Amino acid sequence: MRRHIMAASIRLLVSLTAAVLFPLVVSAQDAPFECDNNFGDCGTPNMSGGGGGGGGAVLINNTDLGDTYQRADDFDDDGIEDNSDNCPRIRNPEQFDRDGDGIGDGCDNCVNTRNEDQFNLDEDAKGDACDADIDNDNIENELDNCMLVPNQAGDDGQADLDGDGVGDACDDDIDGDLKTNLEDPCPYNATLEAPSEDERSICFPDVDGDGVSEVDPLSKDNCPTIANEDQLDTDGDGLGDKCDSDRDGDGIANKFDNCSLMVNPAQIDADRDGQGDDCDASFCYAVYGDVENCLDPDATLTAYSPSLMANTGDEVPLRLFINRTNREFRYTWAIVSSPDGSKARIAAPQGSVEQSSPFEYHYLADRPTVIPDMAGEYTIMVEVVTAFEDANTTEVETVAQYRMRLKASGEPQSSDANAGGCSASSASGNGLTALFMVALFGGLGLVRIRRRR
Repeated sequence: MRRHIMAASIRLLVSLTAAVLFPLVVSAQDAPFECDNNFGDCGTPNMSGGGGGGGGAVLINNTDLGDTYQRADDFDDDGIEDNSDNCPRIRNPEQFDRDGDGIGDGCDNCVNTRNEDQFNLDEDAKGDACDADIDNDNIENELDNCMLVPNQAGDDGQADLDGDGVGDACDDDIDGDLKTNLEDPCPYNATLEAPSEDERSICFPDVDGDGVSEVDPLSKDNCPTIANEDQLDTDGDGLGDKCDSDRDGDGIANKFDNCSLMVNPAQIDADRDGQGDDCDASFCYAVYGDVENCLDPDATLTAYSPSLMANTGDEVPLRLFINRTNREFRYTWAIVSSPDGSKARIAAPQGSVEQSSPFEYHYLADRPTVIPDMAGEYTIMVEVVTAFEDANTTEVETVAQYRMRLKASGEPQSSDANAGGCSASSASGNGLTALFMVALFGGLGLVRIRRRR
């Protein structure tokens, strides 16, 4: 009988201990992948890791962290996917758009004036829709007799031979004889019907000095006030490339066009180097536009992490890019140099990764972070080692290293800031230990009571 009581007591003790140390979570899948708020993710979007554009991925509200982890293209890492971001290359999480034209204030060349096309003839800081001097000839639009063609004023003002208010640079009938320049035997003289060879220089002048007359009936200068001897006109719209705000005619202004001489309205740029795929001769993935350190998937193993700026006391996640996709790597982070007096250290410096999108790797467990405690510059190195053979060279345990910089500003912080989760973990451990002891001695007490009976 006593043996049965003892066995039952031991089973009870084991059950109590297991319940304390390994609490049962009823869910569709094992914790913490279900939305059980273990990570504080339930009900709110969270930015973590990076998408195909070198930016962050978005966690969808009230969904499984493990199953529905959406790694989205977010080039500027502002938490807004590129296809929904009103400034895909400039960080603007607030998405302010005061003029409602679909272009965010952070990248809109006319913040208070709707201009979806963002055309900017003179390619200055202001779009045509709000530029007081669209052609940048130092004459405001209201006073400019050729608002879209630069024609600076001389001693007698802007040239206007026939006095009709339209400057010669943009007037189809310069001398006002009711004959268009291209059919007029002498566009600059209404009385000459059969100009001699000596008079041709008067009738067909070359204002910009490029060897092409602005009113030559056989070959009119396609940039009348800008010298362009080659007369290149990529889109064939009559405006030479030198003075055309959209050289290829694809509806994207030159300043924003990643292939300004090739039609590509989709503007696809898979490697994020600023050149559209249609005119890019090679693929080398650039993180935040760092073309110099771009990741070539055909090159030797290369690791990368973008340099960062932060305030002292802020927890800074360390992001990892590798020029291989979806391969298993072991990583080690270390602080190589730091400001005098700093006690900063890397939290969770070692681990392994195997999933990328496309070249940023996503930490499966605790992600490495650092909390700068002193103002100044930190040099942080990451070393990656292939878990198996390298995809390109087939070499085993191929190693790559990269050093990134972290510039911190602010007041010195106590070393406690770098204690990471130690205090929280200790508290949890102490709590579990106490509960375990209660269960243990409670169980032993039960055994003693059983024995006395």
